[in-house]
Amino acid sequence: MEAQEVGTAFLEALTTREFSAARAHLADDVRFRMLVPSGLMTESDADGAIGRFVDWFGGADSFEVEEASARDVEGRAAITYRFRLHDPDGWQVIQQHIMLDVGDDGRIMAIDLLCSGFRSISVGEQGGEHHFDAGDRGCADGLAGEFRRRMQQIPVGDVLVVSTRDPAAKEDLPPLARMMGHVVRSIEAPGDGRLLVSVERGR
Repeated sequence: MEAQEVGTAFLEALTTREFSAARAHLADDVRFRMLVPSGLMTESDADGAIGRFVDWFGGADSFEVEEASARDVEGRAAITYRFRLHDPDGWQVIQQHIMLDVGDDGRIMAIDLLCSGFRSISVGEQGGEHHFDAGDRGCADGLAGEFRRRMQQIPVGDVLVVSTRDPAAKEDLPPLARMMGHVVRSIEAPGDGRLLVSVERGR
């Protein structure tokens, strides 16, 4: 696998908090160097490296990916992400930049990470509204599952605005949202063929 492919797969595992999948991409003796606000930290094996990510993100009761990207830098994989999460310390945002060295076997041999640290944010700074463009998808071909996943990623009380061109979603999506314990705020048809359904996360 090319470095960017490995980086993209590793990023997907982190953003979905599938830590066992992320662990599978690492060489057993991976070198992990982290520059965090408190200083330089290191790990020298895969279990220790994944343990760091679990400690950072595994305990969050609400977890949202604000941005994420992976690209190639002349044979190295560069990934960047920004997460907003809630844990016992309250609402926080964190951004990390990672460079990966990938071996011939497609496993990650070295990780260099730069971390912003966990930055506290107040409820008023959260923004509160999230958008999901579902295209032509309806509940019968994937909208329901993706809607469920995205609702789980936003904080309780925030609103997800779903845009879809499937006319049946007007009948299907609101009952699904209510069944999941959420609140349907509004259903609008802007006149351009789209349906906008605004749903507040209830639990």
